[in-house]
Amino acid sequence: MYKTVRIKARFTDEQQAFWVYQCEQANSLINCAIYYASQNHYAFLEQNENALAIYWRGDELRHGWKTYKCKTTYPELDKALKDNPHYKAMAAQSAQQTLKSVVESISSYNKLVDLYYKGEVDKPSLPKYRKRGGLASVTFPRQALTYREDCFYPSISRETKPHIIGEIFLPLPEFIDSEWVKEVTIRPSLGELWIDWVIDDGKQPIKNNPHLDYSQAWSFDQGGTNWLTGVSTRGKSLIIDGRKLLEMNQGYCRIVAKYKQGKPDFYWDANYDRLGRKRNNQMRFGY
Repeated sequence: MYKTVRIKARFTDEQQAFWVYQCEQANSLINCAIYYASQNHYAFLEQNENALAIYWRGDELRHGWKTYKCKTTYPELDKALKDNPHYKAMAAQSAQQTLKSVVESISSYNKLVDLYYKGEVDKPSLPKYRKRGGLASVTFPRQALTYREDCFYPSISRETKPHIIGEIFLPLPEFIDSEWVKEVTIRPSLGELWIDWVIDDGKQPIKNNPHLDYSQAWSFDQGGTNWLTGVSTRGKSLIIDGRKLLEMNQGYCRIVAKYKQGKPDFYWDANYDRLGRKRNNQMRFGY
């Protein structure tokens, strides 16, 4: 069964610079892929005589494109962007994984188009561009990783390798067997880098445990003041007080509101990253 193990990355300054650069290239490659797919899509609409709709909005007569599925595929994206400088700055398989993530977003959009015409969702929009200069996750499949001496060495592009002084490697956690690793992702989160180890330890979920009585059960309700309330079929019950978590979350909101005074709605800086990390850890671990 596949699992994901999140480990906070601890890199040297050079390794940190390398991974930040790779995440920047992944972010730019995603934007290039979205731009290519969007231009293809609008070119298709312009060639379609029935794609333009005229409608009234209040007292104004307007016009706009009808909602059609985007026909851009992964092979098309990969072929079109192979000479892109951001693609070349990444390892080939890592760049391909990045393009596949864009194709997955396009597939989700296409499914929403079907639901839109059934009246089940609002009008969908094509995948949106990421923030310029931001960071995106970089994924390495097992084939792009070399294992030796308890470390995985990722593939590095020819354009990037001459600029690296030392070695780039990912130490394998002691509790993970090297044979379990199927994929590794370097993921930015709130100003820090995390390593997501996707593993398959060979264990299968237990469908029928002979040590359990399936005629008995617990029922739980999640709330605010009472964070968790549970009752069992045997008459047992429990209540977990949530007021401490509420106080910590309210304190976070007050501090953020204070910092936000006089700043734009979408303003963000390293201080917000620090506050966000602290708040998330408090919510996750309850302290």
